[in-house]
Amino acid sequence: MAYDAELFKRFQAGQPPILRFFFFERPTLTLGRLEARRLNLASLPYPYEIRPTGGRAVLHGEGDLCYSIVAAVRDPLVGGELLESYRKISGLLAYALRGVDREVRLSEERHAGLDTGHCFSAPSFAELTLHGKKAAGGAQARDGGVFLQQGVLLLSVDGGWKSLFPGEAEGSMAGLNDDKALFPLSRTEVERAVVSAFEEAGVAFEKHFSDL
Repeated sequence: MAYDAELFKRFQAGQPPILRFFFFERPTLTLGRLEARRLNLASLPYPYEIRPTGGRAVLHGEGDLCYSIVAAVRDPLVGGELLESYRKISGLLAYALRGVDREVRLSEERHAGLDTGHCFSAPSFAELTLHGKKAAGGAQARDGGVFLQQGVLLLSVDGGWKSLFPGEAEGSMAGLNDDKALFPLSRTEVERAVVSAFEEAGVAFEKHFSDL
């Protein structure tokens, strides 16, 4: 999280967008900066980090891939007003995942913010769903003419979600590898698919890979 915050802070006008992939080596909670203010952090059952973006709790386990994008708000391919930018990025992510046989769709609904629950409790506008369940989440922060979007793609749902949010996790979220009739995707395959989709759209990124 601190690395993303530093990339966000140092981004300069005229610099190509930055794309970074990463994951957590042990189960870890990340919290939106506003959510963290209302929680008793000492009582959390997992190590935690506070995201410089918003949103609710995400439990990162072995089955997810995180990404971050830093770019100019005026970038014609990934920028624009907040919801416009978010939809552009989600559309490219969806295109990438459809290319590896995952029939994800973009939610058209806008849900009001919730005081309880987690990031995957319900999809919001332009978030990726798989068979009606949320398979990815993200949030943006903006400062001047620069934005940082952080997100997570679920390859599988960590068992810790059920214990952390009993009765809530199972029905609202889906992993990209849930359908056992499809070949399982690795993080590396998802990264490559995402990069190819952005490049095909004309986005020239400065890339930061996790394990390629």
